[in-house]
Amino acid sequence: MAPNSRIIELANTISLNTAKVDAHLREHNLPQPSFDANAPLTSVPDGAQDIERARNAAVEASIELQQLLQGVDNLLTPLTNMTSLAAVSRFNIASKVPIDGEISLPDLAEVCGLYEHDLSRIIRFAISHHRVFQEPRKGIVAHSAASRRLAKSEQMQHVLGLTFEEVWPAQAKTVDSLVKFNKSQEPNASGFALANDTTLPFYEFLGQHPKRAKRFGGAMSTGSSSGLQALADNFPWASLPDGGLVVDVGGSQGHVSAYLAEAFSSLKFMVQDLPEVISDMSSAFKIPETLADRVSLMDHDFFTSQPLKNVDTYLIRYVFHNWSDEYSVKILRNLIPGLKRGSNIVIQDHLMPEPNTLPLMKERDIRSMDLIMLTLFNSRERDEDDWKGLFKQADPRFKFESAERQAPDSPSGIIVATWEG
Repeated sequence: MAPNSRIIELANTISLNTAKVDAHLREHNLPQPSFDANAPLTSVPDGAQDIERARNAAVEASIELQQLLQGVDNLLTPLTNMTSLAAVSRFNIASKVPIDGEISLPDLAEVCGLYEHDLSRIIRFAISHHRVFQEPRKGIVAHSAASRRLAKSEQMQHVLGLTFEEVWPAQAKTVDSLVKFNKSQEPNASGFALANDTTLPFYEFLGQHPKRAKRFGGAMSTGSSSGLQALADNFPWASLPDGGLVVDVGGSQGHVSAYLAEAFSSLKFMVQDLPEVISDMSSAFKIPETLADRVSLMDHDFFTSQPLKNVDTYLIRYVFHNWSDEYSVKILRNLIPGLKRGSNIVIQDHLMPEPNTLPLMKERDIRSMDLIMLTLFNSRERDEDDWKGLFKQADPRFKFESAERQAPDSPSGIIVATWEG
């Protein structure tokens, strides 16, 4: 008997893994996935890892099966019209639909300040393509799970705003930027700069537009501590000398250092960032009084020479992916005055995979992030060889030690080098 075709293999994978998810939900009396307004936000709400893997396997198989069945031309002409979701975001449409009720299209158009025929096509496209909103009866709009989530979550409102007000216009200009700036490594040689008709890099531009900066910060905010725990687990902090100094370069107002200080009571931390960041009184984070003797703040620009000397360990977290190689090398070289033989440089940042080594969804995420860095910052994500090359270019006295994923399928890693000078 001939072996199953690929499409049958994929269908079987979907069936097997969907059955695992369904059995888990039934066994634990958990709600089933649904598009209804009161549906759970995730299909595996309790985060069971084996069930999460089954869910991902089913999703990845379904993507490949859909692509195979739709054919090659569809791969070259994917859905690119994001006008509907952009309009939902710009006119704040989700918040104008009653959370537990309904509204007519004429009334919704009135409160949105739109023609009814324009609103109706926006809504119906969102329903058919994105499962955003429902139309239970002709001309009547109610929430789906997605639109209800958008109406109630300020963070998701910021995410959509960032996507359609900043990223989407910049993406449309990114190819033009590659032509216009011709291999430039400057941070303002980007699609974002062209889209906004500015010579300023991304962060400097946002600094002149407080509302847009607030939206960006809101979209980036998260309550998860998993990345911090991975940082604590994937470097031997406890082996550093008692009273050893860790300098957290670009560490904002110190939430990472405070987390590590709680876990490793023998260490001291100095958090460095720009003066306006250190002194920002609106920050939601304040260093706890119980850590004030071990976690301090210091004004410093990492594009200037490091003022502290004989530092045991430098920690640099999600900084380098914002910068091209030219600027990343400058950051490393500016550490040199503060280094002593054996000093550690510990970097937590994205770690690009070798092709086809991560699950599809994880690889898609990191590849998407890589292109966003190009679009907004003219910067890049890096794989292990890129990190090795960065240290070598900065100074041959840097000894590259390791680049390890913080979890087997994580897009992020811990990169470590030491100073042999």
